[in-house]
Amino acid sequence: MFQQYLELRRQVPDALLFFRLGDFYELFFDDAHVVHKVLGLTLTGRDGGRERVPMCGVPVHAAEGYIRTLLEHGYKVAICEQVEDPKTARGLVRREIVRIITPGTAVEEGLVDDGPGHLAAVYGREGAYGVAFVDVTTGEGAVLAERLPTLQAVAEELIAFRTREVLVPAAAPEGMQAFFARLGVPVTPFDPPGAPEAREGSDPAAFCPPEAPPPARTAAEALYAYVRRVYPALVRALRPLQAYRRDRTLVLDPYTRANLELFRRKRSGEAAGSLFQVIDWTETPMGRRRLARRLERPLVDGAAIAERLKTVAFFVREGLLRHRVREALQAMYDLERLTARLALGTPSGGDLARLRETLRAALRLRAVLSSAEGAPMVVRAFLAAEAAPIEAALELLERALPDEPPAAPGEGRFFRPGYDAELDRLRAALEEGSAWLRRYEAEERERTGIRSLKVGYNKVFGYYIEVTKANLDRVPPEYVRKQTIAGGERYVTEALRAWEEAEREGVERLEARERALYAELIGRLQASGEAFRALADGLAELDVAAALAELAVRRRYVEPVIRDDGRIVLRGSRHPVVEAVLPDGRFVKNDVVLDDRRRILLITGPNMAGKSTLMRQVALAQILFQIGSFVPADAAELTPVDRIFTRIGAADDLVQGESTFLVEMKEVRLAVTEATPRSLILIDELGRGTSTEDGIAIAHAVIEYIHDVVGAKALVSTHFHELAALEGRLSGLVNVHMGVEVEAERIIFTYRLRPGATSRSYGIAVAARAGLPERIIRRAEALVRRYGGRTPEEQPTLFDGGGSTAVETAKRMIPVETTDRTSPAEPVDRTPAAAGAKPEGESPAVAAALRVAEAIRRLPLERMTPLEAFDRLREWQAELGAAVKAPDADAAAESGGPKRSTGPEKTPKNARPADGR
Repeated sequence: MFQQYLELRRQVPDALLFFRLGDFYELFFDDAHVVHKVLGLTLTGRDGGRERVPMCGVPVHAAEGYIRTLLEHGYKVAICEQVEDPKTARGLVRREIVRIITPGTAVEEGLVDDGPGHLAAVYGREGAYGVAFVDVTTGEGAVLAERLPTLQAVAEELIAFRTREVLVPAAAPEGMQAFFARLGVPVTPFDPPGAPEAREGSDPAAFCPPEAPPPARTAAEALYAYVRRVYPALVRALRPLQAYRRDRTLVLDPYTRANLELFRRKRSGEAAGSLFQVIDWTETPMGRRRLARRLERPLVDGAAIAERLKTVAFFVREGLLRHRVREALQAMYDLERLTARLALGTPSGGDLARLRETLRAALRLRAVLSSAEGAPMVVRAFLAAEAAPIEAALELLERALPDEPPAAPGEGRFFRPGYDAELDRLRAALEEGSAWLRRYEAEERERTGIRSLKVGYNKVFGYYIEVTKANLDRVPPEYVRKQTIAGGERYVTEALRAWEEAEREGVERLEARERALYAELIGRLQASGEAFRALADGLAELDVAAALAELAVRRRYVEPVIRDDGRIVLRGSRHPVVEAVLPDGRFVKNDVVLDDRRRILLITGPNMAGKSTLMRQVALAQILFQIGSFVPADAAELTPVDRIFTRIGAADDLVQGESTFLVEMKEVRLAVTEATPRSLILIDELGRGTSTEDGIAIAHAVIEYIHDVVGAKALVSTHFHELAALEGRLSGLVNVHMGVEVEAERIIFTYRLRPGATSRSYGIAVAARAGLPERIIRRAEALVRRYGGRTPEEQPTLFDGGGSTAVETAKRMIPVETTDRTSPAEPVDRTPAAAGAKPEGESPAVAAALRVAEAIRRLPLERMTPLEAFDRLREWQAELGAAVKAPDADAAAESGGPKRSTGPEKTPKNARPADGR
């Protein structure tokens, strides 16, 4: 047996071999160790000659669940079945590999979920990659009609199509395979173009559209050949690939998809709490996949968006019609996948019953929609589709199938009585045979006088007459003993043998007839395959439109006005996910306006005040708009954008050894290098993760670059209040902040977006709110006074009289060990009082002059541009001017000294820099 196993194992070196032994699939050698680790199965052994062979097994009836888990871990599974009856086999039972299941080619109902998932192929080199995709569960696929310049761009497509397995050239560099592996996608090498195995049976002319470039055509050919190799029958379900272009859809890079949590929560990986989970009000699996596809690739064409919005608006207005449509959809099953299984020729009796129910409901839906007035194009197209093939298929299924057909033909009950005369005759003959058997049992009891005599059957011995021990002396001589049992004997007669043979032949004829009728039925239904696919497509569109209308009504979303001038206006904007989990009406609405005069909103405010939520809700509203949905707002005017970039949230990439700051800088780099004037950029807490000086400098430079070079709309949040001075220098930048109110010692976050900047971050107050021990909070307050010479609420910023440079801000955050670099040995008073005190008699103007002089001395002139030097000069001028006007701080101290703050002060309204900028 092991020789047979090893020969079969060599046929599938990259798969786990499920080797059929009776009622179990067994795995041996290294495969056994894999399933022991992944599935937690008990590792046993089997005698293999010199040593025991490791072995694990799963019951055949429960194998599907184990196989699904292995596929989710990226493994492939080869199914090896016994292809002859062990009872009639001479010697070793013949076995063959009947199916190879991979993550991207699983079609069985128990192995895949309702969502979309694709097998992908990539071919090419840097600067010219081609990609192709196919969802084998539906037969639908796509090929990119352009070359991709980088692997990063390829990754964006793989993630957008929710790839389950990717094919890459076997000769591809190791770095390419490793790159895709880091995405968490199982990688399978394919043979280079021109290899016989890759070309055999492939038909790229029919499978791939002519507009696909050569690298993409090679990728499409690899898809076709791979599917043909692992599951030959599956190629019958594949439809020609549809060509698409990236510039016709909103491009979302992997960072943005993760940051916006479109399908899964970023930290937990759960679907609950994602945007899709909130907006998915669909009733059918094909509608759910269509909605997911829209969210994966939103539109950028205003006319196409308008048509989708028109359909949603129709169902919003027609509430009763929407209810009846959704009611009809509830009765439907997954017509797309039922049609794919029909094309494979392997639908079960349950599949055909579900197809019948879906066709019934579809015809009811046609009747519901036929009376609709002012219907949009989607409804008109659904009604215009030819109904005759659907009606004919339904009539055939109604006539052929019983209410609850068995799983498979062959037992005589797959078809309704009256469907086929020959089948009815064979059934009647078998039923007459059963009646004969009952009569024969009664006659033998009467003839022999053995009242306990009975006729029975088992799979090993067939039919028999059973007599108890107490009646063995009454057994007639013509009875031939067949088996001895504990309670008596079993016998057979010539009459019983003759009847059994006739019954066996009758069963064989019945099963053969039923299988022939099944094949004929499948063939007739396959002829309607295109009509079924068109129907599934129309049902999916209707389901999505009705679902988005239901969402809009239930959550009070508004239809956005489509603009083409770049304006993004949201009045009473809300976050769709946060709003869904809060009690009704609790979410605080905000107005956001981005246009030519307000291209960049610079958002300041403390942590927990709602900056990140605000930024996300703007991006999510934009995405909802571009999938053709109403948006969570009181009013909206939106222009389609070509890309959305986000840098939100903190996360190290431990696998690649990258720090939070490096990861964030990569996300910023992607935004500033690939954004266009039609893009939307969101950057949260720009410049954090490094020193204050570096952070402010980077943030300043990035904002200038977005404003002057990229020209995109942007929302940027920061805790560097010095950046607020950019409002006067950059014509398209406007300061806004998240409101905070102070009552006694309590901070109240209003979560409202206010004009102007704030000069306080309330970091210590937020830490107290988080529950840090009182001792830590008090110590932090003391240290802030020591480092800055002010109370926590009096920290100087560009909005106060004494504006500060990044260098000076950083100096205040570090206890100074010496006041004079030329005299390091001079003793320094480190008492708290001295730490914040000024030299005796020093006025604010003198202190400011000294600070400016020190800054000038340390200025790196050789590395500065004239513009940067001019900006510094303006800062010092403002600082000195404010210091000259300020009252003497010593006089204030003599009148009562610094007053201890009992809590954060309110931010002054319309606070601005002293020089008026």
